[in-house]
Amino acid sequence: MRIVRDLPQPGESAAIAQVSYSNATGFGVVGDSEITGALVFAPRGIAYRPCVGDHLLLMPVAGADTCLGALTSTIGLAPGELRLSSSGGASIQLCQNGDILLNGVTITKAGKIIPL
Repeated sequence: MRIVRDLPQPGESAAIAQVSYSNATGFGVVGDSEITGALVFAPRGIAYRPCVGDHLLLMPVAGADTCLGALTSTIGLAPGELRLSSSGGASIQLCQNGDILLNGVTITKAGKIIPL
């Protein structure tokens, strides 16, 4: 079974590393050493390019350095809520009550738009 075989071997472990550079061609992180070319995993349909200063969870998988995610804040989120945000300030928040917050504009579950 591939999933079991690709799990880290004894002695291999996850590490948190900080992004030292990020551009259109890739990014690098510094932890115990500098790593470039790490694979980035995310749910299908979501693409992510880490920003300088981000803290990433890295783990060796099948011999490749792999980013499992970035350290994030849950401040302002209720249980079960989801927020997508960019470094430029754009954000979408799916709220517990069914509303959507789109860059501060509320779209209610019934479809009513409530401006800022």
